[in-house]
Amino acid sequence: MTGRYVVLGPEEVALLPPAPLRDPSLPSSRPSSPPKRRESNQIRSSSSFTSFSPSKAMAGIWLLLGASVLLLLSSGRVSSHRYDTNGGLEAAAERRAENLHRLDTIILLTYITVLIVIVLTAWLFKYYRFRFIHETGVTLIYGLFIGIVLRYFNIGLLESQTFDVVTKNDTTVNEPPDYLRLGVNGDTGKTVTFTYELIEGFFADADKTKHNERKIEQKSAFSPELFFNVLLPPIIFNAGYSLKKRSFFRNIGSILLFVFLGTTISCIATAVLMFVFTRIFGMGFHFQELLFFGALISATDPITVLAVLNEKNVEANLYALIFGESAMNDAVAIVLSATIDSYTMTGDTVDLMGIMSAGVNFVEVFVGSLLLGSVIGCANAILTKFTYISDHPLLESALFILISYCSFLIAEIVHLTGIVAVLFCGICQAHYTYNNLSVESQTTTKRFFQLVSFLSEAFIFCYIGISVFVGNNQKWNILFIIFALISITIARAVYVYPLCELINIQRRPPIPKNYQHMILFSGLRGAMAFALADRNTATENRQIILAATVAIVLFTVLFNGGLASWMIDYLGIKHGERANEEERTTTSREIQDEVGDYTTSSSHSGVTIASTPGHNPWDKAFLPRKWYNFDANFMKPLLTHATPPLTETLPSICYPIAKMLTSDRQFHSHQPLRMRYDSESGSCSMSNSLEQMLS
Repeated sequence: MTGRYVVLGPEEVALLPPAPLRDPSLPSSRPSSPPKRRESNQIRSSSSFTSFSPSKAMAGIWLLLGASVLLLLSSGRVSSHRYDTNGGLEAAAERRAENLHRLDTIILLTYITVLIVIVLTAWLFKYYRFRFIHETGVTLIYGLFIGIVLRYFNIGLLESQTFDVVTKNDTTVNEPPDYLRLGVNGDTGKTVTFTYELIEGFFADADKTKHNERKIEQKSAFSPELFFNVLLPPIIFNAGYSLKKRSFFRNIGSILLFVFLGTTISCIATAVLMFVFTRIFGMGFHFQELLFFGALISATDPITVLAVLNEKNVEANLYALIFGESAMNDAVAIVLSATIDSYTMTGDTVDLMGIMSAGVNFVEVFVGSLLLGSVIGCANAILTKFTYISDHPLLESALFILISYCSFLIAEIVHLTGIVAVLFCGICQAHYTYNNLSVESQTTTKRFFQLVSFLSEAFIFCYIGISVFVGNNQKWNILFIIFALISITIARAVYVYPLCELINIQRRPPIPKNYQHMILFSGLRGAMAFALADRNTATENRQIILAATVAIVLFTVLFNGGLASWMIDYLGIKHGERANEEERTTTSREIQDEVGDYTTSSSHSGVTIASTPGHNPWDKAFLPRKWYNFDANFMKPLLTHATPPLTETLPSICYPIAKMLTSDRQFHSHQPLRMRYDSESGSCSMSNSLEQMLS
């Protein structure tokens, strides 16, 4: 495509006068005293908190937010006289480079200031236990506020001019270019060619009658690849790395059914309902586009509801079901949407062979990504086990973070899904590698990914709010948004209630009705749905889908998230001490039923099975029992310093290999007196070494 483009006019940059400064409003009345709180375990100085109140805190937060707005309002005083406007091409290029650098700095500082406000708001909400709205909802509101300022206030920043581009000799172009070359007259009359690379995304079907887009709006819109390659990986990895394994694997069967079958049903049901609605009102959507919309909007992100559930300390099974579904259906949604997007159907017809091919491709990509992430996680476990890098916690933590990120990049390079790979890499590293790390590295890695995940999610939700006003790749269709809200609610109900009834046939204890209602209510949408919709907005229908996704995120986070605490009380879901007492009673009963006979006989010998590897009396399902035995006898001794070592769990013929794969720490810390639990027969037996000693 070299040499095929010319521009119809030179680019000119105009300066706007700065808008007058506006003083932020300050509260005129004396703030009231703080509400009564329960005593904290930490000792606080009474004199430092005597005059503290929520009104003062909110005034300070709004003052900081107002300061960021004032910064934008006053930042447009770009000195046009610093360079001579007639200084030629070199001076113009230098002036433009400095102005763009200044603009980038202002935008980054604005986002950082808003993130500071978000952190302070989150602290205020936790300090005073606000439950009517979560900090995520406030983050969206802050983003909307900044977006309004950027869009409608004359903040005095540089204006840009947009020129129509035509091809030489009227050559037809079927694909958007990667580069544009522009000839500019130089000082000596010679034409100098500037190359422009399209690196921050593009959008189609723009309204040419609108005013020229300002640079402040252009720079406020980030490339979709920033979300996929930088912001989403730590969020997904942290979901796997911070997984509460006990509750998660107790409900693994129910979670997997929700994730795979439920997400697929939700995708198809949403597409079918939206297809009916759009056909009735003549909106001109193909079924493939609506199927893609159903796939991306099926990715749930109930961060607000999970925060409320955790704060109110609800029963662990409900939390595990909601968290497990949200943690894993992101991976399913991205593979499903990519599969649908890559498969082009003819018109509105659905070819059976094409659907089967797409299904096979989905399984291949998902399983391949899962195995790749798991292998990389296990490889890191082997590396940390057989090296003494734990003597240097800084290097150990750096290695852990870099290898974890490599799982995402490698999967993307080999045409798999990095989100799936990094999720299961996080799960494997939490289960194996974490045990090999030094205490300092364990704390560092946990805190690091929690911190980066929090900041990434805050940035994404803030950007969602800003994009409503500064994004030129969104077309708002109110009817489509209303139909989408109705469709996703019906689609979620279509799979939640039938699957719960199916699960309850064998599940003990069953999922009660109030839990089912809460699972339905927890279908919030968030970062993943927005990132998938924002990745491609080349057509008007895709821009309508993006706008609808943004509207759904705003509605579900603000409405569902704000009513989560009230809904828990309304549905009569046990929380707090009541939930803890019931869980302890249920757990004790299950333990007694599982190992009651053996407990009596073993108590006389002074041997217990509470710490027996592979023993998990809370799980009675066939698959978890099989996995726990295999994991305790083979995987953990191989990948960690767990005992008994492979020299005892593997057959004697494998002793040379087992000895090579056993660390010195395992040999030194191994206790020969071990009890082994067999989940098949429900009996316990002594290890081979003990039998040999007693024979």
